Amino acid sequence: MNQTKKKLLITGATGYIGSWLVRFFSDNNYHIIAHGSSEQTISQLKQKLQQQHYSLDAIDFWQQNFMEEWWTFPNFQELEYIIHCAALTSVRKGVYENYNAYFDVNVEGTKRIAKKALELGITHFIHLSSGQIYGNPEIFPIDDHTLKEPINLYGFTKLMSEEVIKSLGTFGLNHTIIRPFSVYGKEQSNIISIILNKIKSEEPLTIFGDGTQKRAFMHIDDICNAIHLVLGNEVCFGEEYNLSGPKEYSVNLLVKMISKKFQKEPHIIYKGSRVNELQRNLADTSKLKRLGFHYTHSLENFIDLLPTF
Repeated sequence: MNQTKKKLLITGATGYIGSWLVRFFSDNNYHIIAHGSSEQTISQLKQKLQQQHYSLDAIDFWQQNFMEEWWTFPNFQELEYIIHCAALTSVRKGVYENYNAYFDVNVEGTKRIAKKALELGITHFIHLSSGQIYGNPEIFPIDDHTLKEPINLYGFTKLMSEEVIKSLGTFGLNHTIIRPFSVYGKEQSNIISIILNKIKSEEPLTIFGDGTQKRAFMHIDDICNAIHLVLGNEVCFGEEYNLSGPKEYSVNLLVKMISKKFQKEPHIIYKGSRVNELQRNLADTSKLKRLGFHYTHSLENFIDLLPTF
């Protein structure tokens, strides 16, 4: 191993944000330990990295299901940083059936990996939480003083995980909490990709509610850049940062933008609003900008560059 490389553990490295962080920090000369919950997901990540011509020489892999009682830790010698992305993230599908698992992974799993970080004297522990912890506040943009009133199990367990991290901070864990709101980019499966696929295939598009609910989308590259600014920065120890895009887009506007790009008329079916639906999620990112952050992507440009074939 190149001794000049800083060693970084990324949990949940097989998820969307985690997998992009692996690529981003590999490009920035870090030695990565990439964690995944199963051999299958790790194998898929390895295949994706090799297809994109990433060398696996500076990437180690750690398979550990956080719901298991006994954990086997790899060699964490010289480990400096941890970015904790591992979580169950669905806000609807299978939530009740996996009720206990949300606490096992999002709360207990966070506690165990953060305690390990404290024992090892890790330089900096970054915990990825979620904008879901705020629920539906009345005042926007959301900032550090906004009440945290989650409206779904995912948001609730993420809020609990934050309290775990803060409590360990009182024992000396150098930590920062990062809350991504709505992320978009290549390979992402979200409302943008759903609308895109339905319009391209000319299939009916179901919209729950009246389509006025809004999201402030932030590109995955900007997410990675923001985390890079925070990692190892002592100014950020004990701080919390909300990550959202600079402007909001309603579902109806997204449909209009994508329909215009592909010159196809959408077939929309409006249905009743879903329980626990966030209406808006625009964040105040001024604290992040004081670190020197600036946006490098816009949703308009992303849609303009989509291939039409």
